[in-house]
Amino acid sequence: MAILGSRRRIILIGIVFTLASCTEQEPVINESGEPNGSAIYKQNCKVCHGGKGDLGVGDAADLSKSKKTIEEKLYIITNGSVSRKMTPFKGVLTEKEISAVTTHIETLKK
Repeated sequence: MAILGSRRRIILIGIVFTLASCTEQEPVINESGEPNGSAIYKQNCKVCHGGKGDLGVGDAADLSKSKKTIEEKLYIITNGSVSRKMTPFKGVLTEKEISAVTTHIETLKK
């Protein structure tokens, strides 16, 4: 069997991650009508940061080891990172959804 070229391997990995994310999804609104930070994280953040926050695709920060304050995390999720590696979610997620994701990220710390 021929070894796949690096470009094909990257495409194959992308397909695997895409298919893996097509499983049954958690509702983004919980029973109390508030945003579900875990579900929103899985839909918007997991592809780069991973389920445990330590995947690091494209130099994504390791959220399991992050020393940033909650306020710093809120700012970065809302406005993106200074390096522009992290895209801003302002206009994509509401303030409540961003807050819920930030709260979920705190649970990823080791």
